[in-house]
Amino acid sequence: MKVSCTQENLSRGLQIVSHMVGTRTTLPVLNNILIKTEKGRLKLSATDLEIGISTWIGAKVDADGAVTCPARLISEFTSTNTDKTINLELKDATLHLASEHFKANIKGIEASEFPLIPEVKGNASIQLGATDLKDAISKTVFACALDETRPVLAGVYMIVDSGKIKLVATDSYRLAEKTISTLSKDALKASYIIPARTMAEIGRLIDEPLEKVDIKVGENQIQFQLGPTEVVSRLIEGSFPDYEQIIPTSIKTRIELNTTEFTNAIKMASFFARESANNIKIVMKKPKTIQVLAVSPQIGDNTSDISAQINGDDLEIAFNSKFLLDALQVLGTEKVDLEMAGQLSPGIIRPSKDKNYLYIIMPLRTEE
Repeated sequence: MKVSCTQENLSRGLQIVSHMVGTRTTLPVLNNILIKTEKGRLKLSATDLEIGISTWIGAKVDADGAVTCPARLISEFTSTNTDKTINLELKDATLHLASEHFKANIKGIEASEFPLIPEVKGNASIQLGATDLKDAISKTVFACALDETRPVLAGVYMIVDSGKIKLVATDSYRLAEKTISTLSKDALKASYIIPARTMAEIGRLIDEPLEKVDIKVGENQIQFQLGPTEVVSRLIEGSFPDYEQIIPTSIKTRIELNTTEFTNAIKMASFFARESANNIKIVMKKPKTIQVLAVSPQIGDNTSDISAQINGDDLEIAFNSKFLLDALQVLGTEKVDLEMAGQLSPGIIRPSKDKNYLYIIMPLRTEE
C-alpha cells in the first residue's frame, strides 16, 4: 500500500471510526482500525463485533493494500501532526507514515485478522432528513434502559408506517416518543429495535453538511448510510412493550409554563432532593402559579414559585427530578405543557403546540 492524503481528511476519518474501537476486548485486532485502499479511496473501519463503522476519505492511491493499526496511536499521531499532507506506505505489517516534519513506523496486525463487517442485504429501505433524525434521537435515546436485564428496553423502537417514523424509548419509569416524516413515502410498514448505543452513535455522526440518511434493514441487522460513512449494527430481538396503553387519555389538569423557568426550578429543587431519591413535588396553585418543592431531613428544603397557565383540577404530584430534567433539556421550545390525569397517574410533558413529541413520566408515591 502506498497512499498520500491530507492530514485534515485522515484525522477526521480516524476520529469518526475510533469511537467504535473495542476498549475491553481480549481480541487485540479489535483495538485496531482497518486501513484499506478501495476503488481509488482510503477506507477506514472499526468494530466491536456489535457495531461496525466504515468511512471513505479522498486520497492519492499509488499502490493498493490493507493493514490494521492501533487506533489510539495512529489517531494521536495524525491529530498532533501539523503538516498538510501525510504519506502512508505499508511494508510487511508495518505502516510507515511520513510528512514534512514528522515520521513514524507503526507495527500493525494483518488485515486478514480483522473481523468482517457484514453487508446488509434486504428489501426494506428508508430515507430520512438528517437533522430530523438527529433531533429525534436526542429527544428519545436518553430514556432507554441502561442495564440489559430486559434487552428490548436497552434499544430505541423504530416504527415505520405511512410515510412516518416513530422513535420510542423507555426504561419502564419514563417513556419518550418522537414522530418524524420519511423522505421515502413508499417505505414498508415495519418495526425494529435498535441498540441505544447505535442510535447515540448515529446522532453523534450527523453533522451540518449532511442532508439525508439512508437506512437499509436486513434480517437481523441495520445499516445507516451517512454520506461517506456507513454504520452497521445488530438489531435487538424480542417484542417491545405495548407502550400506548400507558398514555393517559383522561387529562384532568393542564399547565403551560416557560421552559427555562421550569427547568431552573427543577434544577434548584434537585440540589435538595439528592438524598431523597431525587423526589420533588409539584403543587398547582390556580390560576397562575405552581410551586416546585424539595425537602431533605438531612440538608434542608427549597421552594420555587413559577408563573403558569393552569386549567383543570388542583393537584399535587411528585416526580424524579432527573427524569424531568432529561426531557426539559432537549425540548428546544420556549413553552412546555404538562398534562396530568391524577396524583398516581403518569404525567405527560410536551413542547407547546407540538404534537410530534411526548414524554411520559411515572409519578412517585409520597408520604402524606
